[in-house]
Amino acid sequence: MGILQRIYRKAYRSLANKKRSLISVSNNQAYPHVCMRAAFNYRCFNKFRRNPIYNEILEHVSKELGKEYIAEIRKSQYLWDKLPLFKMNDEYGGPVLCRYPEVGNVSPTTLRYIKVLGDLIKYFSQLDGISICEIGVGYGGQCRVINAYARPFKYTLVDIKPALLLAQRYLDNFIMHSSISYLTMNELEVSSYDLVVSNYAFTELNREIQDVYIEKIIKNARAGYITYNESPSEYNCYSWQELLEMIPAAKRFEEIPRSHPTNCVIIWGNQQ
Repeated sequence: MGILQRIYRKAYRSLANKKRSLISVSNNQAYPHVCMRAAFNYRCFNKFRRNPIYNEILEHVSKELGKEYIAEIRKSQYLWDKLPLFKMNDEYGGPVLCRYPEVGNVSPTTLRYIKVLGDLIKYFSQLDGISICEIGVGYGGQCRVINAYARPFKYTLVDIKPALLLAQRYLDNFIMHSSISYLTMNELEVSSYDLVVSNYAFTELNREIQDVYIEKIIKNARAGYITYNESPSEYNCYSWQELLEMIPAAKRFEEIPRSHPTNCVIIWGNQQ
């Protein structure tokens, strides 16, 4: 057994023990365990994107919604021309692929990441040479799509430790143009980023944790793109109306295509 393999196994046992008390029938409690196994187990990594527990949180975009993302991507020639490069996202994790006449086999979730990239280019224009912070990183798919198109100077991924470990395992399969940092909420310092991105993640956190991210990241960011999805009332999350009041110069935009009737996009900064 190699040195790195021993380190990975030791880290896995340590973090898994800490998370064991959180694991139950609740999907959001089982999710960290799935991430941990995928991060340190080769067989689990090869198929984590079709794990039923993982699919409760990520990689569950429908084929029909994927068609709508293709229609939006088709409007941007610079994205359409790079589809083969973006589709390399699906070479790892064993996702369920859907076949579309225009693009062949692809994960609908990857199509969503490409569509979000199109929005970032539309609203903020320049992604080269900037610092980006992503809150709620999944397995790193959005980060990889952005890096396949642009060359951000620095890219900070913020999430729980198991998700970060999985994202690093995934992204290490690609040549990334950015300097990548992986940080948990408590490892964050108050920092100023050029752009903050969060897709269906920041708005699913309870208000106490949202406050940490607002103070450490969002209020100091020059620009931001947050896909807002309404969470159950017991989570006590901020509404989109409250977030508009808290984030200077933030505006509400329709989500196109809309993944849910109450979803929207909150944007601030350099809007074209």
